[in-house]
Amino acid sequence: MNNNKPLLTISMLSCGRQKTLRKCLDSIMPLMERIPSELIIVDTGCDEETKAMMQVYTDKIIPFTWCDDFSKARNAGLELAKGEWFMYLDDDEWFLDTKEIEDFFLTGDYKNYCYACYIQRNYTTYNRQLYTDAWVSRLVHLKPGIRFISTIHEYFYPLQDPYKLLHSTVEHFGYIYATKEEERQHIKRNTVLLQKMMKKEPNVIRWWIHLEQEYRAAEEFQQMQDLCRDGIRHFRNFNDKVTNRDRGSFYCGLVEAELLSAYYEQAEEDIKNGLKDRRNTQMCQMRLYNLGSEAFFKQKKYKEAREYCEKYLEYYEILKDNEKERVEQEAFFVNNAFEPSGLFSTLCYYILSDLYLGETNAFKKHFWDFGWDGVLMLNKEFIKEVIECMSKLPFEEVFVKATKTMMSWKGLDEFWDKVQEIEKKSVVSPERQEQFWRLARIISQVDIANYYVWYTKILYDDHTDEVESLDGYYQKMFQYVTDIFQLDDKIFEVAERRRIDLGSRFAEIPFDQWKLGIDAFFSNSSYEKIVERAGVVERTVPDEITDERMAVRYHYFFMKTAEAKVVYGYSKDNFDALQECLRDFSDKCLTFYSRYFKESAFGGEMEMLPPPCRAAVRFQDLLKAQAAEDRQAVSDCLKASVGVFKDFDNAVKAYTALYAAQEKAKLESEQVSPEMRALAAQIKGKIRMLLAQGMVAESYQVLQQLKTFIPGDPEVTELEKEISLRFS
Repeated sequence: MNNNKPLLTISMLSCGRQKTLRKCLDSIMPLMERIPSELIIVDTGCDEETKAMMQVYTDKIIPFTWCDDFSKARNAGLELAKGEWFMYLDDDEWFLDTKEIEDFFLTGDYKNYCYACYIQRNYTTYNRQLYTDAWVSRLVHLKPGIRFISTIHEYFYPLQDPYKLLHSTVEHFGYIYATKEEERQHIKRNTVLLQKMMKKEPNVIRWWIHLEQEYRAAEEFQQMQDLCRDGIRHFRNFNDKVTNRDRGSFYCGLVEAELLSAYYEQAEEDIKNGLKDRRNTQMCQMRLYNLGSEAFFKQKKYKEAREYCEKYLEYYEILKDNEKERVEQEAFFVNNAFEPSGLFSTLCYYILSDLYLGETNAFKKHFWDFGWDGVLMLNKEFIKEVIECMSKLPFEEVFVKATKTMMSWKGLDEFWDKVQEIEKKSVVSPERQEQFWRLARIISQVDIANYYVWYTKILYDDHTDEVESLDGYYQKMFQYVTDIFQLDDKIFEVAERRRIDLGSRFAEIPFDQWKLGIDAFFSNSSYEKIVERAGVVERTVPDEITDERMAVRYHYFFMKTAEAKVVYGYSKDNFDALQECLRDFSDKCLTFYSRYFKESAFGGEMEMLPPPCRAAVRFQDLLKAQAAEDRQAVSDCLKASVGVFKDFDNAVKAYTALYAAQEKAKLESEQVSPEMRALAAQIKGKIRMLLAQGMVAESYQVLQQLKTFIPGDPEVTELEKEISLRFS
């Protein structure tokens, strides 16, 4: 820091935001190193740790007891300033660079001006994607009488021309709040102070406009409308330069509040009133045309909306290269006209209005003006409405180019959501179906790494009977889809109808990807869907599998199918069916995993095996024990099977209950005398004879008597089922 008489005094307020304060101070160090400067920090409530940190940068720290008056705090620093020029900032903002400010002083250019402005970039998100830029008059040539005025939103007074625009920019995150309550408290404090100031000085238009801002931030749109109408009336007869510039804030704020409240017809009327007031600046009229395009569009008055968009763009061309003129016309709610959001919202309404009117000129001219290689600032429904229009209009090549542009934008979910919505609605009516095919024609001409593109190509080529490329499309689609079996049923229907060799396509999928997709499919699908897809795969299996890559894929799929049957597909009251489920799974599972594990891995604790495979080993042991009629071994196997693979536990419990019931029936059957068994056999024969003669009720009565003599007999159970079917 230069210790000679400073050319520049830099002053800031600090309430103890240590993290941002350090960043702020570091950002002005290059400026202070090149320009003879002094730094004054007005301490409005810092702790000792923050004060110690500030002393590293300056010894000019002024204690100030906060009194809800920003001008008094600013003037505390101003009164001690020794610099020829004075600059102020806050401890929650920092310069991206100070080069233009440095050059302003180093070249001596500062001698030609009374004050200078730089850019404050106010972010609305921490990711820096959304922000507004505002010119702030923060640099002034110190002359007698200059001071800060206004309790809040303080500013230099008086200021005289000429002034300089410096493009050095400070980043500011102060309008982002940690909680809604914090924001409400901030707004409440500002609102109370501004209302007091308005009551004291009702003809200062600045206070009115700042209060309008607070109502906007609080989303109190009715209060905002009332204030704007009062402002238009109160300042109706004022005709000075400042009032004529700032009056536009009331017109634009009023319409914005009405649009946010969906009062479109009222907004239309007030826009027209604002445009009639010739004292309003060009930028104010530009903003009103911007807002008018929305008001008309929301009412589906597309011709009027298009006309307003064209008027806006005329003003844009006039002002875009005249930065100083724009700055002099800037006013709150008016300067949104030249923000990217103002330009891009107008282009959105222009393009859509033109499309709804059956024209594509605006689309061709402006669609790429949004800057598709940067941050997109599109109206919420813009993408969806563009797609809707493309599905209704005759085909044009420009639609293909635009579709590829939208598809290439990462994270643009609205595009895919809308296309799939149109596809789903295509079954509703021939008109809706035609919309989808128009859209499919566009998408089918795009080559991009996305499964839905190739999915659509398949559907469209099948629809148009141009099937020569279908096999290649399936190949491409399977490259981009991990869980291929979650694809729409139509994909498999087309494959079967057009005789696409899906087996060959399956073989090309890397096994890791195949396994990952299969696991996801079986985890997220109903048993009915699994059975349906198993049928598709079964129909692709050749009579003889000679390709080992294909064999391992089929074996894994059918092993998972058998696993699903154990989990979901068994019959809780049919012992033989459940037994067959367990046998089928264990055979398929052990066949698959025996390729990858040594025989020794299938014994002992089996720690190396996946849980389903361990369960398969237990099932094999269970079935062997049952075949040997070793009841104790069966009991031990069932106990050992519980908890091995939790998905199987319900099936194991069901098997245990059914096995116990069967064994109980056997024991009871063994206790029946030979004479009784012979008699039972005769009665069973009689029941079958009655059924053969169609005497179902009589057979049922005989069966009920028989059950009392041989309860639990399997043959009796089967006869009872058959009789029940006859009754139904």
